Amino acid sequence: MIKGKKSGKSLDEIGERWYSFSLKSEKIIYCYLCCNRHRVKKKTLRNLDEKLKFETYQQWNQYVCNKYQNYNINELIEFSRYLNQMIRNIKPNHEYLSIMASAVIAAIFTKMFDLLYQYNGFSNIPFWSAFLGILLLYIFLMLLIFFLIFQVMSPLFDKHFEEDFFKDYKEIIDSLIDVKMK
Repeated sequence: MIKGKKSGKSLDEIGERWYSFSLKSEKIIYCYLCCNRHRVKKKTLRNLDEKLKFETYQQWNQYVCNKYQNYNINELIEFSRYLNQMIRNIKPNHEYLSIMASAVIAAIFTKMFDLLYQYNGFSNIPFWSAFLGILLLYIFLMLLIFFLIFQVMSPLFDKHFEEDFFKDYKEIIDSLIDVKMK
């Protein structure tokens, strides 16, 4: 997490202190709204206040508007910039994970084919035994590859969710700014 220059605090702490924006709580509310309940523990969702269990985007939008309606225009502009920075912080993670996913998948395929080539090189093993061994090894490696791909790619999906969350929140704050400017 990026630290503030003077305060040494993380962006999450700045959000809570200056904007009453608890990232963890707000993401849970948004998860409930978007029906992404698999991202949050069931116990956490059960503990969520009934007033914060929104069924429509409009209800959630009204909640955010009510929460920040008493902020002046300068505070709202600063909060919008804060949300913009949170969105920017997500982007390098996307690029890093996609590079890592490519490298891991390439390394696994290379190693898999090397193993299959070496295993096939034994001539003193009967054909059916070698065939069965290669088949089982291949199946095991494919399952391993799918597991690793899932592990590498799942954070990418979570980051898209976070980015969507911040963009939606920022859109509401920007609309509040527009209303206050008029």
